[in-house]
Amino acid sequence: MRAFLALDLPEAALAPIARLQAGLVVGKPVPEDNLHLTLAFLGDINDMQAAEIAGALSVLHLPPLELTLTGLDLFGGRRPSVLFVRAQAAGLEALHDKAARLAREAGVTLPRERFRPHVTIARFAREMTAKDQQKLGEFLALNATFALPPLPVATLTLYRSHLRHEGAIHEALAEATLGR
Repeated sequence: MRAFLALDLPEAALAPIARLQAGLVVGKPVPEDNLHLTLAFLGDINDMQAAEIAGALSVLHLPPLELTLTGLDLFGGRRPSVLFVRAQAAGLEALHDKAARLAREAGVTLPRERFRPHVTIARFAREMTAKDQQKLGEFLALNATFALPPLPVATLTLYRSHLRHEGAIHEALAEATLGR
């Protein structure tokens, strides 16, 4: 199963992000139900690994976390593939390290990638027309200052991702409450 560990966004972040997405006339917005901050992408894992991670989450004690979402950016360089909102929080790097450790202890081999905390809000086709690139540039110029005040995050969730042509469906398998 394809899986990942993610922070669920606070309810107060969802409507402002949806309003932001509504102004984007290129690409494919990420559905509200799929908005999250990935701490560790696990790739394909087996049922035993998922169960071990779920068990670890059930007894995990995590400090409270206040997430700040501010500023827009792109992955993909000259051929943007993803539009995202940058994320930051005190303790976020430590939480990422803890999530990665849980996965490794369950026997999951994680890709060696730099952790860049973000919330993906839209995806783009491989090839964008010049007109679409211009529209994206205009959107970025208009919304460069997008920011939300710090918001408390309640849960860290193990998700299974069901890939479909219409888009992924994320199924929560287990969660840990922050600040308990």
